[in-house]
Amino acid sequence: MLPLLAGAVLIAVSCIRLFVRYCRGDVLVLRQLSPVLTGLLVMVAGTALSAIPAMQGFPVDILSGLIFSWLVFYALYKKRMFKLSLLATPVGCNILAAGSGFALCYVCAAPAMSYLCDRLHMRQALAVACIAAAMALFVLLLYLVMRRFLAALFVREEKNQNDILQQFSHRVAQTLVKEKILGALAETIQEIVPVEQGYVCLRGAEDAYPVEQSFSRLHSRDFMLTANHPLICYLRGREGCLLMEDFARTSIYRSMWETEKRALQEEKIACFVPIADGDELIGVVLLSQKRKGGDYTFDECTLLAAIGNVCAMAVRNSQMYEQSYFEARRDDLTGLLNRKSFYENLAKDFEENRKGSLALLMLNVDDFKLFNQLYGAEEGDRALQKIAQILTASTQGRGTAYRLNGKEFAVLLPDYDIYSAKQLAGSLMEQIHRMNDGTDTAYQRLNSLTVSCGICAAPYLAATPEELVANTDFAIYTAKRTGKNKAVIYSETIQEEQQKSGHSSGYDAYAATVYALTAAIDTKDHYTFQHSQNVANYAQALAKKIGMDDEFAEIIKEAGLLHDIGKIGIREDILNKPGKLTAEEFAIMKSHVENSVGIIRHLPSLDYVIPAVISHHERYDGRGYPRGIAGENIPLMGRILCVVDSFDAMTSKRCYKPSMPVSRALEILRQERGTQFDPQLADAFIDMVQNGEITLDDTVEAPLAASGKE
Repeated sequence: MLPLLAGAVLIAVSCIRLFVRYCRGDVLVLRQLSPVLTGLLVMVAGTALSAIPAMQGFPVDILSGLIFSWLVFYALYKKRMFKLSLLATPVGCNILAAGSGFALCYVCAAPAMSYLCDRLHMRQALAVACIAAAMALFVLLLYLVMRRFLAALFVREEKNQNDILQQFSHRVAQTLVKEKILGALAETIQEIVPVEQGYVCLRGAEDAYPVEQSFSRLHSRDFMLTANHPLICYLRGREGCLLMEDFARTSIYRSMWETEKRALQEEKIACFVPIADGDELIGVVLLSQKRKGGDYTFDECTLLAAIGNVCAMAVRNSQMYEQSYFEARRDDLTGLLNRKSFYENLAKDFEENRKGSLALLMLNVDDFKLFNQLYGAEEGDRALQKIAQILTASTQGRGTAYRLNGKEFAVLLPDYDIYSAKQLAGSLMEQIHRMNDGTDTAYQRLNSLTVSCGICAAPYLAATPEELVANTDFAIYTAKRTGKNKAVIYSETIQEEQQKSGHSSGYDAYAATVYALTAAIDTKDHYTFQHSQNVANYAQALAKKIGMDDEFAEIIKEAGLLHDIGKIGIREDILNKPGKLTAEEFAIMKSHVENSVGIIRHLPSLDYVIPAVISHHERYDGRGYPRGIAGENIPLMGRILCVVDSFDAMTSKRCYKPSMPVSRALEILRQERGTQFDPQLADAFIDMVQNGEITLDDTVEAPLAASGKE
């Protein structure tokens, strides 16, 4: 009696320990172990009943043991508590069949021998051979039956699961498109579990988890799980599926808002499948109850978790591809779509708008190379970013902006006609011109940017995408040729006029204009015309002296002719004032540099001289104007003009001073080398004058022989 009670108590304690250790808080494990726990309880009951006198003689304990054995087998087979696939291997089947054959032979060999020899009068040798053949055949049949039985019992279902997993892995490995990956995921899940509804939520912007895929049936609800949603926090770092029954028992579930709980309850969500790559939660699949009812089994949850892991890697690869694809079609500096995207979208938009209209607006920044030379590449990059922001804000919802190259932008405008596009161009030009407002006046005059715009529309003025681009580009060329800072609509008329008139470039194209402007200045200040000629000749000679090529020498000559062209905007009383200028008058006089740049900007083929013109009053020590730059930061052409302009100013007669002797002017150049003038350029020019390598103007006093060697 006591041993039976002790056994019952021991079994009860084992049940309690098993439940506490494995089942508490995990519904899946409880479902797996429930047959075993039930069998243990049956064993306890059978042991207890066998101790009752009335039950003596009835094999209660044996019956309870048989029930326990059947429940354990059920747990192994149905609940898949252990992996028994190794039993179905050829080696395992061979061992089991051989052992069974040996046992059968041991039991039946002697009776069979006696029967064959005594009853059938078979010779002993033949009887042994027959018994051996029968045993071999029995072992073979037993091996085949056992292998097929065990395979059907344990291997088939696992093989099916492996096949499903391999097929899914193969499908998602063939694509990098997120929609196709999620579509394969939805189909595979429904093959495993016939659910009523499912949602796939993937991490998106700002770590939110919006619904990316909805399957089984359409529904109006859109889940939006935030990064700090209790469910997301609970799933991070968790392996395997999470059943709603388990989640509902947690404290984190009880801390959720009622609206959050209600959203899950209304959709009858029963299982959560994490899509995780290590500790990183990429997404989560929310599955509802099964269509025909029933709980999620351990096998289903295991397979769903494995599919979630495979999907995580596929989604990660897809996201990396999408990021690379995005970056390959975006401009790094401005964030606008790039040239490749422009031509891809142009062909698509052109085809989609065949029955409507498609306008193309292209903008080219005027004098941007000069802007970079004056203010540096960083300031130029900031200017391009500001332009991109203006284009994005102004075209949002109406068109798409692109950066085609360093200083050229484009805007595709579906359903726009040319006049609506021109209105938009005017707004963009005004915003770009005013984007540097707020800076000091002098800086703003130099720092303001303008754009030349070309406009064309299909199908009115272009029959193909290529023709649309070519015509718009020609309209920009026309805007540049006719003064910049304007928007030009393409038409066949302007193209014919350009072809008839032809065009020239460089100084020759504007020689008459420059001469007329210089002559106009001469009527106000008789000094300026001859001074510009002298500076141009001296600068050209000095450039050749220091080893510059003919092209450089020609450019510096043109810069010398144009360097004071801005004096046309200075009042005559200031230009010809006999006495010293006041501070206010001197400030007005200094503005002739900005005036010169403003005039040259409207001579598009001569804008290459602007760096020299704007720098000819800069000092080597940085105390010049208008920018106050120093040393070799001053363009070389500007440093050359500074030397020769100062020399000619000193040796020429002005209304407020007599001409200075050449010897004295050369002495000042020596004294100011390294402060006002570039030392090397000053020394080279002094040598040229003293050695007669430069032809001085007739009005300049010739250098004294004695002082020429000082």
